[in-house]
Amino acid sequence: MRIFDDNGLMIFPSQILRELRESTKVVVVQACYCPRGHNLINDKAQFSEHGGILLRVRDAELREGLVALSPIYGDKSRISLGLRLEKGDVIKLLCPECGVPLPVYDECSCGADLIALFTRPVPDYGNCIGICNRVGCYNAELKNGNELLTLANLEEYTG
Repeated sequence: MRIFDDNGLMIFPSQILRELRESTKVVVVQACYCPRGHNLINDKAQFSEHGGILLRVRDAELREGLVALSPIYGDKSRISLGLRLEKGDVIKLLCPECGVPLPVYDECSCGADLIALFTRPVPDYGNCIGICNRVGCYNAELKNGNELLTLANLEEYTG
C-alpha cells in the first residue's frame, strides 16, 4: 500500500470508507467554508483520494496547530499537525486562511459545542456540517436544506 501520492502528499487509508462503499450512498464533502467564504477542503491531506477538511486549532493555552479531518461522512479519521491534542480537551476551531473563529452551531451531547462548517460560500445554518470541538468526541451532523442527515438515514438520502 502506498503512503504518498504522486505529488508527495500523505494518503490516509480509511477502513470505514471501504465499509461505506458497500452501502448504496456515501457522502463525501467536496467543499465547506468558513464564515468569510474560504474553502476548507485542502489536498495537502488526502483521505482515500479525497482532499481533507483542514482547520486551524487553538488550545486553552493559546497554542496553535492544524487538524485535517476526513471529508467522508461517518469516517472518524483525523490527524493533528504542530500541536499535541489531549483527549477531552475543548479546542477552538478557526479558518486556516483568515483565522476567523468558526461559529457555534449547537451544543454537543458531550457538553462541548458543535462548530459550523458551511457547505456553501455564504453562511447558512440550514446547509452546514456541525462537528464537536472536544478532542475525542466524534459527534457530527450534516444539514442539507434544513434536513438533518445522519448515518442511520444515509441509505434514504436523495440530496
